[in-house]
Amino acid sequence: MGSAAFFAGIIIITTFGIDFKKGFLLFQLLLWTALITETFKALIAFPRPDFVDNRVLNLEYGIKNTSPFDVNGETGFFKLPDREVLEAFRLQEPLPDSPFGFPSGHVALTTVLWGGTSCVFNSRTVSRLAPAAMLLVAFSRMYLGRHFLGDVLGGAVLGLVILIAFTHFLKSPLKEEFFKKESFEPVFRQKNLFIYSIMFVVPVLLGALSLVSGEVTGFFLGANTAYLLIIRKGLPEDTGDAGQRATRVFIALMLFGVSTFVLDLGFTTVGTASSLGATLIEFLKAFIPALTIWVSAGLCTKPDLYGREEAIESYPGIEKQSEEC
Repeated sequence: MGSAAFFAGIIIITTFGIDFKKGFLLFQLLLWTALITETFKALIAFPRPDFVDNRVLNLEYGIKNTSPFDVNGETGFFKLPDREVLEAFRLQEPLPDSPFGFPSGHVALTTVLWGGTSCVFNSRTVSRLAPAAMLLVAFSRMYLGRHFLGDVLGGAVLGLVILIAFTHFLKSPLKEEFFKKESFEPVFRQKNLFIYSIMFVVPVLLGALSLVSGEVTGFFLGANTAYLLIIRKGLPEDTGDAGQRATRVFIALMLFGVSTFVLDLGFTTVGTASSLGATLIEFLKAFIPALTIWVSAGLCTKPDLYGREEAIESYPGIEKQSEEC
């Protein structure tokens, strides 16, 4: 439940099958959580258990532990890793994939996903399931040798803080500004500049400072670019029967999955890591699949998979209301 594929699937199902606006809000919540978590990871720069102690097995990737340290874990729950271990870890160049341990991104993302879903849908069922999901993911991260107990607790606390901020955002007037077409016009209004800054400028700056990975930056910019292109033409209606909704989800999942597979296969086959750079490849492999959200929305609109024609026939005033919005 902590993988990018799982989160993408949940967001696509929500956005294309249930409610476009609520799916967008959940996507933004996950993207901001990933940005904030990775920023904290890079600034704190604490190692994972398999670097601290070479007896720890990395069960997530099944790779051999080559750490030079033996039995160098913390001697107490609230004590920092050994100074020698920290210095050796932070001097690595270049650092391996996902090197930082604190806070746990999986736990933070799981916390905001289920907590945020409960908030936007006002669902008691989801709110009751959320603690179990958080505990299962936290346990799995420790079992797989990827995190200390302090890492998963830190991820849970960070996720809860972000979730509290999100609940306040849902009650604020700013929420509605994200669904107004005029908020995304290329004009020098304070509201427009603020929205463009948080959706595009902030992730670029964090990526340029190497505080977040190319993958997170790519997902953030790709998803927001897709949303910008969609809202400039008008948000799709959340209408249509069960078959139409299932078809929309199928199209979006297929485009996202196929683009991800083709990019993975293409970059692996061509072997362009040396010429383009690992960060740029990470960015493209995330940006392009995220951008398919816009393509999917367009494909679903043309054959009337949103049931808009039926809605207009049943409620003639809906077209006029849509144009006014």
